Amino acid sequence: MRKNPNSLGVALIIVSSIGFGLAPTFATFSYRNGGNAVGTLLARFTVATLLMLIVRKVSSRQAKWPRPLLFGQLFLLGALGYFTATILYFTAIQNIDSGLAITIFYCNPVIVVLLSWWLLGNKPSRIIVWCLVSTLIGVTIAAGQVGNADTISVILVLIVAVEYAFYMIISSKVLPKVDLFTGVTIVMFGAASSFAIYALIAPSSVEVIFPNAINGWVSVLMLAVVATVIPTATLYAGMNLIGTGKTAVIQTFEPVASILAGVIFLSEPLTVPRIIGATFVIGAVGVLATAESRSAARIIHQ
Repeated sequence: MRKNPNSLGVALIIVSSIGFGLAPTFATFSYRNGGNAVGTLLARFTVATLLMLIVRKVSSRQAKWPRPLLFGQLFLLGALGYFTATILYFTAIQNIDSGLAITIFYCNPVIVVLLSWWLLGNKPSRIIVWCLVSTLIGVTIAAGQVGNADTISVILVLIVAVEYAFYMIISSKVLPKVDLFTGVTIVMFGAASSFAIYALIAPSSVEVIFPNAINGWVSVLMLAVVATVIPTATLYAGMNLIGTGKTAVIQTFEPVASILAGVIFLSEPLTVPRIIGATFVIGAVGVLATAESRSAARIIHQ
């Protein structure tokens, strides 16, 4: 029985979205145990880098490090792409409702699909367009009522949405040139390096505070493994199978995962608008996955 690469790609991106969706919950546990955003993120990517070095050593013993040019490209994906998106988003949500931030950021799938069409020539199919519409409607509804926000914070989240779109496009071109574990290791190292430099050169008003309890460090470990290493690896693997456009659609499952994690672990309310929004998003992902499976089945039986 042949494996369906499209279905596998969809499954990998769903796993990735769930992992990334758990990040706010683990970060909140770290904050409750004394850590702040800068300290938590620095610890997150440092631990993730160390874990990936171990995983790569065990799983890819024969793999060689890439040449300097490719190494530098992968390093910059983490040092500029991953770091910039993370630090800007965490800065913005200090002065903006999380619902508004999610709503603004998840115009990202539209940006990714359009950029893929423009830069890579990947014209979106009708099913992707309808899935995009459904997911954006769902995310907007699930985000709930939009509260007040300052202009700078809104601009920061918009920048993150555009920057992350370019990050995904560039990743789809660079990462296939190296084995998965090596690529993820270098990207994590790049992000950790940028946070370390940021911690050193940031103004005195920006403190670096790590968790002061065991529970806080357990949260950091979970943040590094479950919400960083695993979702990053599955994102890259899935994107390599199904492309950036479909990946962008399926990644809108992430806010649904965040909402459910908040309800289960942080006792946040599960409102009717959030349920309706989640239905739109999950429905779109299901339709896309079904369409991909049928498409692959037709090809196999031809």
